[in-house]
Amino acid sequence: MSDFQGLMMETEGLIMEPEGKHRNSIMKQRILAVFGLVEIVLRYTLTMNDFQGLMMQLEGSDNGAECLEAPSTDPGSQA
Repeated sequence: MSDFQGLMMETEGLIMEPEGKHRNSIMKQRILAVFGLVEIVLRYTLTMNDFQGLMMQLEGSDNGAECLEAPSTDPGSQA
């Protein structure tokens, strides 16, 4: 067997998938990492949504946007 073939066999041994408990441990780490990223994105999205709503409220109070309320369904209140 040539040196190249021996090197290839060693490399294949290093690339093999982990088995048993070690594989489960790696999968748990990956799942936790994904959930961590999802949490970060969700917190960012909710924070930006709240901030945008707050900015719209502040802008609305400055330029008279409170007049954009839905019309009343009471027929006696309409003039």
